[in-house]
Order: sequence, then C-alpha cells, then structure tokens
Amino acid sequence: MKFPKLMMAVLAGMGLATSVNATPISYEGQLFDGVTVYGSISGSYSGNGDWWNFYADADDVVTITGHRQEASLDPAFTLYSGMGDTDDLTYLATADDDVPEPLGLAGPYADPQLTNFDIPTTGFYSLNMWSYLSGSPGCDDVWDYSLVIHGNSATVPEPSALLLLGLGLAGLGVAARQKRTA
Repeated sequence: MKFPKLMMAVLAGMGLATSVNATPISYEGQLFDGVTVYGSISGSYSGNGDWWNFYADADDVVTITGHRQEASLDPAFTLYSGMGDTDDLTYLATADDDVPEPLGLAGPYADPQLTNFDIPTTGFYSLNMWSYLSGSPGCDDVWDYSLVIHGNSATVPEPSALLLLGLGLAGLGVAARQKRTA
C-alpha cells in the first residue's frame, strides 16, 4: 500500500515514520576548551565536510571559531546537539562570514564564528565544518582550516587521567595508613 505524500509528511512530523537516509558520521576528533585543531576538506569531496564533537554542560556559554588556512576556502560550520548518525542530531545553529579574514589571507571570504552560544543541555554536540562557495583548492586538492572552542567547562575524562587519579588516591591512602602505624 502506498502512502500519499501528505500522509508521509504527517507521519514524519509526528515522529512515526522511520528515516531511510540515516548516515553514520565519522568524526575527525574531539574539541576541547582552548585547544586549536586543524583539518582539511577535500576539494573533490561531494559530501558534508568534516565532523568534530565536544561535550558541554547545560548553560555553558561557548564561542566556536573556524579559520581558513588558505585564501580560496570559504568555510562555514553547522552545530548540532547529539552524536552518532545524522538521524541522532538536532540542528542548533550555522555560522558563516562572522569574523574578518585572518591576517595575510586576502580573499573574498570571512570566517565562521558562533559567539556566546548558550548550550541547552548537558551532553555531546556535533560540529560540521564545510566549504560554502570556495574557489579552487589548489594542487593538493584540499582546503586547510583550524577550529577552536572556548567556554565549555565540561570535558570527558580520558581513561588514563582516571587511572592517574586512582593511583594518586591509592598512594594517599597508603601514606595515611603508614603514618597511623608509625
């Protein structure tokens, strides 16, 4: 039985229709407060650019800035809540041409910046860095860029950091026990 387009639209709006277009996301890496990361978008890539993620607490106020590393790139990014495949994401904001070009990179484009964005809920966020109206990527067929986030107070601890914390606490416990027995 075929559903008319109007019925499919109603079911989709109610969240009852399932998506057949979910695309798994391959992340370049995680963004951490104040740490600049670098990436490259392929000039021959017809997809959606590079994906990055970060963790933030509700009510964190973040500023995310992207800078092109070559004049022919017209960078933009889109911020989503969630992480995983494209069906797991909720659109939040897009940034494009928000800050002037970096010194020494003359060109017709400006760079993206999302300023003082209030994080709505605690959890993971996905950022898609993409090329908007870029010129030729040059002989290496990529456009290079950098990204930095400021203001997210929450970071997901690395397993090695948890191990070091545990060893430190165990050492304090041993030292306290030795002091009591002495």
